[in-house]
Amino acid sequence: MSAVKGALPMSASLPPRVAVLDDDQTILTLLHEVLTDAGYEAHTLRAGSGAHEVLRTLAPAAIVLAPAADPNDAVGWRLLALLARDPALRRIPLLVCVPDDGHAAERVTALRPPRSTLLCTPVTLDDLLAHLERLLDRHTDAHATLPLQEHPLRYPCGHPLC
Repeated sequence: MSAVKGALPMSASLPPRVAVLDDDQTILTLLHEVLTDAGYEAHTLRAGSGAHEVLRTLAPAAIVLAPAADPNDAVGWRLLALLARDPALRRIPLLVCVPDDGHAAERVTALRPPRSTLLCTPVTLDDLLAHLERLLDRHTDAHATLPLQEHPLRYPCGHPLC
């Protein structure tokens, strides 16, 4: 596969570990390949039962979560709520990918996940990589000591709540 725009520079340090959670195995397979090609250590998980404990063990540098567009399909939304409350996971930067249906931003905001960025879908893979890189850059060691409330939820997609 050719180099992906936004790929991380190769260095002697370990690549950032990124966990990707989605209900669609095709999406998980694609994102694993794209993230790996971009220089990340990618781990893909179904958003269902057990994902929360796997994330605690995995301790990724960032999490990409795509809860279902339908809030009645609550698996991903419950996981998002758990991530927002779990002291071990709430400090991990989170990229929440949801369709821009006019209500998703409000649902994410209501859960108040710290260190989060909302990315309205559909997006290109290059855009997803760019947002992930910015999310990781924003939460490097220089930011790690700041209180969580100094990391508000951001909406780079142009949503009216931006």
